[in-house]
Amino acid sequence: MNSRVFITGDTGFLGTQIVRRLIKKENCCIVVLVRGSDDESAKRHLARSWWEWPELLELINEEDEDLKATDSMLDEIPDIFDPDADKVQKKLSNRKFQFVRGDISKEKLGLERGLYEDLVGKVTHIIHTAADLRLNAPMEELRKINVQGTLNVLKLGEDAQLNHGIQRFSHVSTAYVAGGRKGHVDENSLTDEYEFLSNYERSKFEGEVEVKKFDLPVSVFRPGMVVGDSDTGYVKTFNTVYTILRLYLNGKMRIIPVSSSLKINLVPVDYVADAVTDLTFDPTAEGQNFHLTAPHEFLPSVRELVDFINTWAQDDLDLKLPNPIFLPLSSMIPYVSKLQNLTGSKGGMINTIALLSPYFNEKREFSRKNIEKLSGPYKIHWKSFLPKILDYAVYMGFFHRSDRTVHEQILFRLNSQSRPVDYYDVVGSRFKKRSSTEVQSDMLAAVRSLRSMGVGPGDRVAMVGFNSTRYLTLDVALGLVGAVNVPLYYTSPIDEIKEILKDCGASVLFVGTPQILDKLGEFEELGTKTISFCRESMELPSRVMSWKEFLDLGKSESEIKEFGVPVAPVDFNSIATIRYTSGTTGKPSGVTFTYGNLRWMAEFIASMPPWIDRNREVSYLSFLPMNHVVEGILGTYAPYYAPAPLKLYFLEDFQDLQRTLPKVRPTIFFSVPRFYEKVWSHIMQSKLGHMYLDADKGFKKRVLQRILKRAVLKNAGLDACAQLIVGSAPLSEDILRCYKGLGIEVHNAYGLTEAPLVTINRLGANRIGTVGEPLPCTDVKIKSDGEVMVRGPQVTKGYFNDKSRNNHLFKDGWLLTGDYGYLTPEGSLVITGRKKELIVNAYGKSISPLKIESMLKDIGCVSEAMVFGDEKPYCISLIWVDEDVKLDEIDEAMTKVNSKLSHPEKIKRWAVLKNDLSIENSDLTANLKLKRKNIVKRYQNLIKFMYTDWNVDKYSGEYVSGEYLKERSNEKIPENILKSGTLHLGSAGNNYEH
Repeated sequence: MNSRVFITGDTGFLGTQIVRRLIKKENCCIVVLVRGSDDESAKRHLARSWWEWPELLELINEEDEDLKATDSMLDEIPDIFDPDADKVQKKLSNRKFQFVRGDISKEKLGLERGLYEDLVGKVTHIIHTAADLRLNAPMEELRKINVQGTLNVLKLGEDAQLNHGIQRFSHVSTAYVAGGRKGHVDENSLTDEYEFLSNYERSKFEGEVEVKKFDLPVSVFRPGMVVGDSDTGYVKTFNTVYTILRLYLNGKMRIIPVSSSLKINLVPVDYVADAVTDLTFDPTAEGQNFHLTAPHEFLPSVRELVDFINTWAQDDLDLKLPNPIFLPLSSMIPYVSKLQNLTGSKGGMINTIALLSPYFNEKREFSRKNIEKLSGPYKIHWKSFLPKILDYAVYMGFFHRSDRTVHEQILFRLNSQSRPVDYYDVVGSRFKKRSSTEVQSDMLAAVRSLRSMGVGPGDRVAMVGFNSTRYLTLDVALGLVGAVNVPLYYTSPIDEIKEILKDCGASVLFVGTPQILDKLGEFEELGTKTISFCRESMELPSRVMSWKEFLDLGKSESEIKEFGVPVAPVDFNSIATIRYTSGTTGKPSGVTFTYGNLRWMAEFIASMPPWIDRNREVSYLSFLPMNHVVEGILGTYAPYYAPAPLKLYFLEDFQDLQRTLPKVRPTIFFSVPRFYEKVWSHIMQSKLGHMYLDADKGFKKRVLQRILKRAVLKNAGLDACAQLIVGSAPLSEDILRCYKGLGIEVHNAYGLTEAPLVTINRLGANRIGTVGEPLPCTDVKIKSDGEVMVRGPQVTKGYFNDKSRNNHLFKDGWLLTGDYGYLTPEGSLVITGRKKELIVNAYGKSISPLKIESMLKDIGCVSEAMVFGDEKPYCISLIWVDEDVKLDEIDEAMTKVNSKLSHPEKIKRWAVLKNDLSIENSDLTANLKLKRKNIVKRYQNLIKFMYTDWNVDKYSGEYVSGEYLKERSNEKIPENILKSGTLHLGSAGNNYEH
């Protein structure tokens, strides 16, 4: 390696972008300085900071491999003077990357003596980007990093210069060391004769003064107001100009506190990072200062910026912003009280505007003579990158790109004063409110208790119970200690729960349902420690710990906090949770998700509602079981990334959903198809619904439509929803069009356990018949045989204890979904069937039962349906109903269904059965999907009977029992028909064409 570059601030926004460029240079080793209590925590901090950059994470992994290989070589060398020791030295010297744990605010950077001396002896370039960026923090705090930290890094440079001579010391300062100077600002001037606009500027000025005192080959870089990447809009911290943009887009800033003609000094981070990286290695840049700002003519005026944002908001957000009033801050003093009353602010927003206003007061022009001489003219126009910056900022809700996991984010939000969180446990008709302080206290207590039990990183802990704040408490606590959460369905059979506990090796089981606590004796053989988090008081077996006993466990243990929030001993590639598949086609498999998977999915879900809705109070009802990938991943974590106050409700009993929704009125709603089917069924049974259906097109129908739409949404409790989403299975086109006819948009989405959300129909682009377009950063393609493949940040990395499945379900980084489908010209995905469930009839025709079953379940009284026909000449169906029905209506509906199907898809015969499907009988999975193999086995004789040559058709339309058939037929009637009670046989008769 010819160059060894030591860089500070490498986990920051600019520092990270510089490292991304340094790794592309040949013969260059990068040494990064990272803070941490020990090497492992420092490395985790680095990995979290670089998580979004795979090429940087690869550096960390490669260093680990290099160190292991070097340790192995050292073990094999018997004598330190052995010639082979040179191999070890060469191996170390050729490393592309090295991280060292230290602290720039400390003498010799807080490094061990050997490490410091190694740096002194080898470093050739130093890039100092570390800075405390808080504008008006106390000077003594800012000086720790911006002055003393700079001095400590300079001392390293001086020691290296004396040792062997360094090639460059690049110091990243700020253009605002110019303070309050007006007019032309020369690159070579540095004076404090003008008043500084903030403590940050003064501290950076003092740091740069120290740089000038050292006899080193220095280059000083002074960026302007650094914003996001000009290609992607990516930024890490939404400060300075972003704060004003957020206030303006939220309608909280009618008054702009500067003159409309002033210029705003914006510069994209990629321009700054390119310049620092390139000029650090340019010999002609030595001894020079560079203003990394855009030329004056390339900067927008405040008026131009506001006009551009107004047009962009109208086009991209469908948001009409009010016309602003430009009023310089000096003129605003008399209006402060009035402004506070208008905004409801107690000074926070006014103080923010006052603090940032100097940065919108560019009555000066920064010279670019040096930078243009070496780097050429500036070419990035603000109009080309501003839309990307706005898109990214709005997507993120102007939330900083922190290094927090989803669990740390929840705890962080519970401390928020401006965006409070309220919780409610809903049991029956009772709403029990719990404050964020109370819930946070339980979370911290649970963290301490888990630690006292020895639960730590990588330990599997299972949970099974009703939705509640206690469930959330445990979920967060497990994430904060780095344990792997294994949530289970509380409706699962005990044998299945035991099988999963054994498979994942759970050391602790938390139980939150009395029904399962009653059966704990069946778990004794597993030796799993059991803790109750049931709501109601009950007598517990001696070996079961109560909720209170559990929370009391860690009371004597001191809390471990960093910045007030416990930091999980994990990085974003660590496994956070295992979600077991429902087992529709076989044994449940454990699907693993990392902390990175969880954070990306939570951020995306939070970005979905329209901008106005996202910034209003969020009301969310958790009612699907929390171990479900949608509820437990997308619903549980996403609200905490919404830039708004939160009201979160946990519904204990799913059966209470209908009466709870109108009381909660959620702002976003996701449910399974059955919910929407039942709502539509109620509409059709109502008097108003009949009037609407019977009315001819015209004024009367339009009036009824408006009345019915309002009544439907209000009665269902969905009138405050920004978007209605259906998932787990697609809702049929017919019902979607019926809702659309009322003016209600229901949006189909698509996902699977291994990738909880892949596509969704977005607001304004609801393409009925499809499951929508792929999510951001998500790729979907179709194999030659029609199978859908997906790749993206929401996709599992693999299966727990089932590595063999990785071999055939992943191909070159793509997940094979097992679903058939195609992409429309607009890029939307259409799902045509499930690979494992595909029917190939006796004539070789491929038939998707999914489509037909969806149409059958649209029949009002039908709760479930299953189609058969594999290797048979025609299709048949079993249909289950929950209530007494008019059989002739079913037969009429079947005729209509058949009329919409191709000849191979038509249902020749069907049997209507009273719905006795249950989880206990292994007919249904825990999330109420049909277990197809078990259904086939249970009804095999009935299926065989329906395919016999015996004349089933003569009984078509009759409501018969097994005994009735036995009395009237010489044929042998299958025993399960004789025992199954009454059923109804239907047939398409002789009109059916094979």
